[in-house]
Amino acid sequence: MKKAVLDIGTNSVKLIIGERSHGDAIKIILDVNVITKLGEGMREDGRLSEAAMARTAQAVVKFADFARSQGAEEVVCVGTMALRTAENAGDFIKKVRAAGGPEVRVLSGEEEAALSSRAVLNSIDGASRGEALIFDTGGGSTEFVRAAGCEIERAFSVPVGAVTLTDENFKSSPSDPRLVCSVIAALTRKFSEAGVRPGAAMMIGAGGNVTAIASVAAGLDRYDPNVIHGSALTREEIMRQTALYAKCTDEERREIKGLSPKRADIILGGACIILAAMEAAGAKEIVVSDRSLRHELLRRELSTDTKS
Repeated sequence: MKKAVLDIGTNSVKLIIGERSHGDAIKIILDVNVITKLGEGMREDGRLSEAAMARTAQAVVKFADFARSQGAEEVVCVGTMALRTAENAGDFIKKVRAAGGPEVRVLSGEEEAALSSRAVLNSIDGASRGEALIFDTGGGSTEFVRAAGCEIERAFSVPVGAVTLTDENFKSSPSDPRLVCSVIAALTRKFSEAGVRPGAAMMIGAGGNVTAIASVAAGLDRYDPNVIHGSALTREEIMRQTALYAKCTDEERREIKGLSPKRADIILGGACIILAAMEAAGAKEIVVSDRSLRHELLRRELSTDTKS
């Protein structure tokens, strides 16, 4: 049986379709995303704009219809930070339902963190040995998990992501290096106050901003998850890219090899979050994960199917 998971984020909508392979193995048939910027401008009044809701709802419905056309017998749809916090999130969910889309379940920050971290622990070599600090940064929030072995000790969400940070600090480009430094310093304090601490044997980063920076570091003409997943990013490389994004206009960023043009306007915010997370954790490098909550949700859905 094929199943599909839709993940509605603050910046993008992701679709994964899969089925059981041999034993407990899962075969991923399709894993795609489209940037719709559901949370764009939400900082101003705490509401989702009509335009953002319309384009995101359209993407959700199209993805769900496509998944069914490919044989998916069930489409699970979840929402994260933007739908947790927007005053009119219910209006968006009604739009999706009215257009024939799937029911949308909004995840709590703790659920999101736990799902994302489990996907990482199941896929990164060495993640289950010793203590690991996992972070998954998206458009509207950053989830942190501290794990020892295969056990999750603590999971928490900090309401800062690349879209919200860009709306607040980097609406124009290029950006003043002094502003960039002050943003990173403020974020470092915020993450430390939330509970990020040094001491983990391994720090693992996930989410579109992390994988985008890894793609630029690798100089990829086309994104390849097999190259990105499990690769390493040093603090020096992330600092180099942060300085590069700060001095470029959005148009110049779109020409950078390895960076999706649609992510050009928020990549500086993403880089600042990654650097601040590393500073708070005292990490010199991170291991990159291409896996996230949608992979874990798919695994659980397919596991449930075999047990029923």
